[in-house]
Amino acid sequence: MSYERCKDCLKYFNSGSTGGYNCAETVIYGTTKYLGINNKLIPRIATPFGGGLGRNGFICGALVAGTMVLGIIFGRDSINEERDPAYKAVNKLIQKFKRKYKSLDCSDITKLDLKKTAPTDDAKVKIHESICKPLVEKVCEWVLEVVEFKK
Repeated sequence: MSYERCKDCLKYFNSGSTGGYNCAETVIYGTTKYLGINNKLIPRIATPFGGGLGRNGFICGALVAGTMVLGIIFGRDSINEERDPAYKAVNKLIQKFKRKYKSLDCSDITKLDLKKTAPTDDAKVKIHESICKPLVEKVCEWVLEVVEFKK
């Protein structure tokens, strides 16, 4: 299943040499825009998750942003509500992600140390174009699949 909106949200993505959003910002902004969700905290809330939590190479920012979107859709508004819908939705996303990328960590997937790599470094730009950009699109697609399944 392909979502044209996922391709469209990539116009916000920054591979280093141009302006634009990081992977986390792109996923949350593109998917919420597609879903008609507007909030002044989007994409701001996702900014520090780029590069695996502030360029530290930990959990992929796109994956974190995908979980944030699922939290917006499946999360609870009170302590009297169940957490399970959100947990189940996130588990579906994580399973798909792990099956495809074998790791949840940015540094494992990209093989980059973003603390030592300049934003416009040729190697980083190449990895962002060949790995991160398709990954962002894939996470967007998977999030929308999980949301569509709810309906």
